[in-house]
Amino acid sequence: MDEELRLHRLVATPSPESVPQTLTKQCLFKVVKRGCFDHGLKPDRMIRYRYASGDLILARRNTEEWVRWMSEAEMLMLELPDAALQDIADATGTNKVEIEATPNLEDRRIISLVEAVEAEQANGFPSGRIFLDSVARALAAALMQVRGNMRRPLKPGAAALSSLQLRKVTERIHEHIDQSLSVADLAEIAGLSTAYFSEAFHKSTGCPPHQFLLRVRIERAKELLRTSDKTIIEIAFACGFQSSQQLAKVFQRLLKTTPSNYRREFVRW
Repeated sequence: MDEELRLHRLVATPSPESVPQTLTKQCLFKVVKRGCFDHGLKPDRMIRYRYASGDLILARRNTEEWVRWMSEAEMLMLELPDAALQDIADATGTNKVEIEATPNLEDRRIISLVEAVEAEQANGFPSGRIFLDSVARALAAALMQVRGNMRRPLKPGAAALSSLQLRKVTERIHEHIDQSLSVADLAEIAGLSTAYFSEAFHKSTGCPPHQFLLRVRIERAKELLRTSDKTIIEIAFACGFQSSQQLAKVFQRLLKTTPSNYRREFVRW
């Protein structure tokens, strides 16, 4: 199975000792609760950094660093999959992925992507892996553009999917809405690289793949609520949701009602 974007919540407490760390993946940190820590490549050569909520840190990869926390802090760590970075490198003719770290990353596009991940996480990731794949590649492209060695930019204006490509992809989504779909799976069906698939799909449907999948899942749930006697939890699982609570949360957000109330409306008629 291909790698996917991984999220971790890190809570730090003050410590008198500096500790070494080596990150084997390219990681991006967002400060959730402001904090202060010393950081450096050697324990006797450290710089003190103070962060406010919302600040971004782009970490070094495969490099031993030393950290000493001077206050409590909370961070969201986004661990980018190697596949996403390599996809962007391949699409731009870059032989080796190189990203320069920075203790203070400022980029509106990257901030928006991280905020989108947080919002999706708060809703329990109802679109599943396909959302994480899309964001991982968008983050990889943005980071390689602002802090990397991208030889040339991604070609703008990818062509829309052909009618045959779109039919094959949407059929796959409808037939497997109860499963974890990935961008790589759908891109392969369309015969496109993962770097360009999402843009082509968006042009063809008016929405990104993860939103399309969520709409398909909700429409299927509505149909089952109207026409079957399945329980709410059975419907949730049949439509690819992880729990009845997740289905209810998406229903409330998109339809301003609950699955039970939606079903009762049709029973009454």
